[in-house]
Amino acid sequence: MRLWFLAACLLVCCAKQRPVKTEAPQAFDITVTQKGFEPPRVEVAPGQKVVLRITRKAETCADAVDVQGDPVRHMLPMNATVEVKATAPASGELAFACPMQMVRGAIAVVGQ
Repeated sequence: MRLWFLAACLLVCCAKQRPVKTEAPQAFDITVTQKGFEPPRVEVAPGQKVVLRITRKAETCADAVDVQGDPVRHMLPMNATVEVKATAPASGELAFACPMQMVRGAIAVVGQ
């Protein structure tokens, strides 16, 4: 009996939580460092409105960010937080990158 209880506890504790879509935008803090965007990927539910709060902390080519499908280039001044709004697609990923496409990140859709 204890073995079953232990197995059930492990299953519940180790199960990966899937993002749930909410009406309010989901915000993520992203830092631009010498390593690139940190974190480089955020996971959301399909169709979730997202706000990326990006702060550039290092001199890199990522002095701006382009979001796939968004015609606006968002400039990233040093040590200032810039809010970039997007909506996650129904599936797949929505990419964002520096203008040279060398520093990349993504809003990844998980769950259905």
